[in-house]
Amino acid sequence: MNNGAILIDILFPSFDWNDAKIHVAQKSPNNRPIDVFTRSFDEWQNDWNGNFHSNHCWNKQYIFSMIELPTQPDCWLFAGIFKVLSYQEGKSLTGKEGVIYKVSLSEKGQSMIGRLVIHWVKDARIKGRKPERMLANMRVSEILPETYAGEDFPGYTNVNHRYDVLEKLWLDSKSDWLAALTHCQGVYLITDLKTGLRYVGSAYGEEGIWSRWGDYFTSGGHAGNALLKKLLSGKKSGIDYARKNFQISLLEQASSRDSEQYIIQRESYWKRVLLTRGKYGLNQN
Repeated sequence: MNNGAILIDILFPSFDWNDAKIHVAQKSPNNRPIDVFTRSFDEWQNDWNGNFHSNHCWNKQYIFSMIELPTQPDCWLFAGIFKVLSYQEGKSLTGKEGVIYKVSLSEKGQSMIGRLVIHWVKDARIKGRKPERMLANMRVSEILPETYAGEDFPGYTNVNHRYDVLEKLWLDSKSDWLAALTHCQGVYLITDLKTGLRYVGSAYGEEGIWSRWGDYFTSGGHAGNALLKKLLSGKKSGIDYARKNFQISLLEQASSRDSEQYIIQRESYWKRVLLTRGKYGLNQN
């Protein structure tokens, strides 16, 4: 521990850690709780802290919640302190037995929700942790000037995100993403993670990648593409299907000096490589 480090409990002088559990919300290959927090605090509070859990993990009065940040190693975003109002045995939507909780947001630390970044080195995947086993190693990393609004632009070679994550960034016009992709030409991939089907598209000329992706977000997920439209129209809620199952990747960034013809050629190349024409994909031509 750095001698100049500020331990986290200093920021919560009146909080009774003995009557709390720490919720360590961790990312997995198909799940990023930070996306839930960014998308809907109500969902974060009532589905991820309250609602169903497979065991009696919240057996104290308070839940101190923090979420793993996807691009900052050993950094966690403070996501609120919740009071456990009640709990009872129950079943999940799939019939699994467990405990159902009702929680409310505590006034403690509200001004730091989404702003306080905690440094802590993960030592296990246990979700509900005892504070006495963690506090000595939890320190203040930084306090953001504004509430966390989503992942910072990761660079052109690392754009590979779920539809709902990019949709939220687009709706918020997050400045770094907007600046990077507004005038960016290139080739992109949409993958249906449920079926494995893929669609290759491109943006060129005055229409940048950011604008082109906006066509998907404002059209319900298809942007006029016939096979994507057919796929989504066959669902009870096409937009919900896209948000849950679509992933968008930037395959290739083109220079502003590259011609429309060159980008179309690169789009055709990726269609051949990824076999997106025919039974493996969603490109008609």
